Amino acid sequence: MKTLVSLRCALVLFVSLAEANGPSLSGSAHDPSPAAMLARAREVMGFARAGNRVLHAHAIMSSEQNYESDRTYPPFFSSMNDQEIWFDPSDAVLRVESRSIFPGTGPTPVSVTIDDGKNAEAIRGGRSVAIARRQEAGRELNAWAVIADWSAANDVRFAGTETYRDYPRLVLAHKIAGGEQKLYIDPKSGFPVKLDFIEPHYLWGQRHIEYLWSTWTTKDGMVSPGAAFRVADGDVELSQTIGNSELIARDRAPSLGAPQTPAHPPADLPMFLQPISPQAVKVSPDLYLLSNPGYNEAVASVNGEVYVFDATQGEKRARQDAEQIAKLFPGQHKVNLVVTDLAWPHIAGVRYWVSQGATIIAHEAACNFLQMVVDRSWTLTPDALEQMRSKDPATVRMKCVAVNHAMSTAAGRLQLLAIDGIGSEVALMIYVPAEKFLWGSDYIQTMDEPSLYASEVLHAAKTAGIRPEQVAAEHLSLTDWKLVESAQLKSTEHGAQ
Repeated sequence: MKTLVSLRCALVLFVSLAEANGPSLSGSAHDPSPAAMLARAREVMGFARAGNRVLHAHAIMSSEQNYESDRTYPPFFSSMNDQEIWFDPSDAVLRVESRSIFPGTGPTPVSVTIDDGKNAEAIRGGRSVAIARRQEAGRELNAWAVIADWSAANDVRFAGTETYRDYPRLVLAHKIAGGEQKLYIDPKSGFPVKLDFIEPHYLWGQRHIEYLWSTWTTKDGMVSPGAAFRVADGDVELSQTIGNSELIARDRAPSLGAPQTPAHPPADLPMFLQPISPQAVKVSPDLYLLSNPGYNEAVASVNGEVYVFDATQGEKRARQDAEQIAKLFPGQHKVNLVVTDLAWPHIAGVRYWVSQGATIIAHEAACNFLQMVVDRSWTLTPDALEQMRSKDPATVRMKCVAVNHAMSTAAGRLQLLAIDGIGSEVALMIYVPAEKFLWGSDYIQTMDEPSLYASEVLHAAKTAGIRPEQVAAEHLSLTDWKLVESAQLKSTEHGAQ
């Protein structure tokens, strides 16, 4: 009797996985047809029932700011986005209007993104800017848009089966720029479950990206996810909860015209990460700022050694800095890189300097994270450090000198000071006494209004007994220290009114 029950259960399982409307899981010469699988996905989701209508929804999206939170480990703060979404199944145009709330800011004015799967543009205040595919991470949250894009692709192939979230899934694959995407489809229901690919990254080399759709809901004859997620290396980065969804007449929707193809492909990286060749700005014969549109850095020659104040943007920027250093301070020098802040874009050049044998100086709470950055294996496009490691792993070692509260180096000619305000823990600033110059890390950004960051730098300087005459920071050009003090006084004056 037990044998009969087992056979019956096995038969039920087999039929449920290979019923008439579902592709086979055999993996034989009769592999499932990608076209049939995608047609079934469109059918169960309700593409045909949409007719001449547009899918309309409201959503809230949380965007975890792992790359710029006050710690390198969770919890991270989120940018919260109130979204209104329209998707036209007939031409795959997706329009998203959103307002964001960021700590201390928002709701922001409405921003609009329009994306047809080939081209994307952002509209801010009536101005349209083309967006690179790598920067437009929101389209893949929309399962309808993904199925439309895959249905239009001409190179989709069956790639076998994999178990994902406890069940066997059919896997489709097709080529994208720089690699391959995989689409996981549930054979028993026909619904898409996950989009999967490897994506280049400026700090980690590459990351495993997964878009997951779950908690499906139905209305007006169409079925859509109630929740969607972007997961990077196992950590949720985007979490979207979709509220009410409906099919509406096209004339009730705003413009859903496809974006024009730009004359020149937009850059894969946003402006602040683009390693545009930096310009040297002289502070003194032994101290220079290296500035490009994204970031300032500083370099100093002290007692025959070179000190680099932060290494932003990546290896290409670090190489450019090295070329500038060779011109400014000719000859062979020991190089020391002082890392003042751990936001990912601020440390993207650390690996290059480690490959060059530089000593890293950082807050004592930063060394472990920097070691993780150095230890990361870059498999997609090996950088200088990875290439060295592949030849001789013993040659790649990071020496991290930890700073607790304060440290003098170069016979007292450099002072490294922890800022240590509530908004600036684990951050350093650098004082050059001979020049009366302060490097404010990322913590003085504007002279237009008071800020908690700047007030904490002022307090740290006063506590340390230093009085700079000039200051610069990653987003602040060379500035009179008195202007920083005056900007912060606005806060007191405003409070007294």
